[in-house]
Amino acid sequence: MSGNHDAAIDAVKEQLPSATQVFAKWPAAVPTGPFALYGDVDLYQTGGFEDPRLVLYTGVSRLPTLTVGWCLFGASRNVQPGKDKDTLPSGAREALNDTTAVRALQLLAVDHPETDEAAIEALTVPGVTRSLVDLASAVHQDHEGRAVPFGCEVGTYVYASHHGPVRVGTVTADVVLIGSPIWIAKTETKEDQDQ
Repeated sequence: MSGNHDAAIDAVKEQLPSATQVFAKWPAAVPTGPFALYGDVDLYQTGGFEDPRLVLYTGVSRLPTLTVGWCLFGASRNVQPGKDKDTLPSGAREALNDTTAVRALQLLAVDHPETDEAAIEALTVPGVTRSLVDLASAVHQDHEGRAVPFGCEVGTYVYASHHGPVRVGTVTADVVLIGSPIWIAKTETKEDQDQ
């Protein structure tokens, strides 16, 4: 990351709470969306949607009080070169039978404040968040065993959340956050530091 990019992220972080802060009183206090936060996530990136602007990021964070699953739909500004050739596994395609969930995804892909509002409204329809969690779980499970997740710091808008326990791949999450990334920055691993 460049120094300017780091500085821009740091400036945004000063205005956002961390995932640990947001969920410090879980389950006694449950945050309601939409809201923004940041956190460290073991993240996979998946393309393969009919709308090429749309990219799915799935991941897991283990916080002191709970395990958080992440189901983040980024638009073209988040697409990294060479990472948009994935195809969705069959389990993910089955999860997209919910036409309202597909509509929410189409709205998120447009990457515009007005369509964000419409997507948030679509996410309030009963069953839609479950469909998106099923999609994230199927995609995440497809990655597990054949790829290593990237250690990332993610800042995101959270449009909706789905309370568990719910499976995200092979991990059981207490809550899954559904949102759109503000930034995704890979964090250095020990292997990176040793090189």
